[in-house]
Amino acid sequence: MILVAICMVLLLWGGAFGVDLGLTVDGGRQVQAIADTSALDMVRYISVTEWPPYSSQFAANNYLIAKLPYADTDNGSTAVLTQVPGVWQNGTFTPNLGTVNGKQVKCWYYYPSNGAPPCNAIKVTAAQSVPQIFVGGQSSVTKTSIAAVTPEAGFSIGSYLAGVTSQQSAVLDAVLGTLGTSVNINAVGYIGLANTSVTVSQLITASGGALTTSNVLTASLTGAQWLAIWSDAVANQVAQLNCGSTPTPEQCGASTALASLDFSGGTSASLCQLVSINGSACSGNLSTLSTSELSASLDALQILTTEAELANGTNAIDLGTSLGLTGVSDAKLTLSLVQIPQVGYGPVGATATTAQVSSSLQLNDIGVGLITIPLSAASGTATLASVTCSDNSLKSTNIAAVITAASGTISLSVAGVPSNIATVSVAGYNGTSTPFGYAPPNVPPTATSVANGSNPETAGGTPVPSVSGLSPSSPAQPVITAAGPILVPIMQAAGVTLGAASVADLSTNCGAVALVQ
Repeated sequence: MILVAICMVLLLWGGAFGVDLGLTVDGGRQVQAIADTSALDMVRYISVTEWPPYSSQFAANNYLIAKLPYADTDNGSTAVLTQVPGVWQNGTFTPNLGTVNGKQVKCWYYYPSNGAPPCNAIKVTAAQSVPQIFVGGQSSVTKTSIAAVTPEAGFSIGSYLAGVTSQQSAVLDAVLGTLGTSVNINAVGYIGLANTSVTVSQLITASGGALTTSNVLTASLTGAQWLAIWSDAVANQVAQLNCGSTPTPEQCGASTALASLDFSGGTSASLCQLVSINGSACSGNLSTLSTSELSASLDALQILTTEAELANGTNAIDLGTSLGLTGVSDAKLTLSLVQIPQVGYGPVGATATTAQVSSSLQLNDIGVGLITIPLSAASGTATLASVTCSDNSLKSTNIAAVITAASGTISLSVAGVPSNIATVSVAGYNGTSTPFGYAPPNVPPTATSVANGSNPETAGGTPVPSVSGLSPSSPAQPVITAAGPILVPIMQAAGVTLGAASVADLSTNCGAVALVQ
């Protein structure tokens, strides 16, 4: 009986200990949650303290201390919170401790005189008492969390239309025509489309409920449905602008161009088939885009042409005589979309890789026969190297690019017999470029930033095709010589970057924050 009693006491004691331990563990989870949410709440005030009247350590610290109780109130907690502002850099949190008027201050702020970096992080400690039912009394649970301002940027690498020539307009009309409409958009309209970006969130808003945060990548819609969504999204931007101002906002030209389209084809596509955001794809377990990724900006012209190329498959697009080449009675362009356009969005270290599109341009010369020029895109990867913000506004970004140039072979068919007669090469950049720098007001890209070469930046300069191995006496020499200068703009309009790469800074979010520890 004594043994049984001892066992019962031990069993009860073990159960009591388990209950108290469970309360402590549960309390620890709650306190950690308060520490996390409080750190995320408080770090958003860091940028406010960068400007007067909070430019002194003492004033800035007092401002943050005054805000701290609201974190408890907002989260319905009674935890005791303390905060230590500091610098998060290279994976390490460094508080700059000091004393002013007998009070501890935590960090140097706006333009510090000692040269220290400005505060960009806060460490919050949360302490709360947890009842111990069987032991009696209270135990204290303490947790810490560090949140930092982690500015993010959206960027792309690939072809970008700096201007629209008559050949490019003809190619774009033909490409978009594969979606079931006769297209005739002027240069202003195409430039407007090329310089108009819409965020994923704006597409969701414009969809009238068809798209949500959970299905925006996977919802399969017809060309007409996508056109309606893009038209409404751009119209929402236009509503905030004055289209009568000088210069005319690019969105105004884009809206007019979209209104002239009528995608009557029956092909459906999902957004994940048209663009990849931070490596998203249609295969596998596709997760919902994060809040920050929903801010990724998508180029209107790029998405529309990609949708058209996807719908067209590998069928040849008839350009007729629109390229204006003497002696060429017909031209056909065949595109193979090997990889959809890639957009990077995120903090420093985020990457994007060029869209891989192979193409073949066939020229039917009256005196020579069929000339086939197969070309492939230059490949490249862009990496966000740095983002610098001040007072929650962009100061500068740096994006590095690694580029590999492309080349192709010209084949001549005489009397139906093909023969390789020459090699066309496109001189371009090979290697890692010096990081490109971007700053306002050139982010996002505008017609002005494109014209002055500030955004996008081009790795490898202006690619110029050159032909080798072609006999001056060859009957194909005149048409190939004439075709050379227009290869780059034609391929660029089709979404192919030859021998170089354009790196564009599409958007910046200086207010992005994240838990870092």
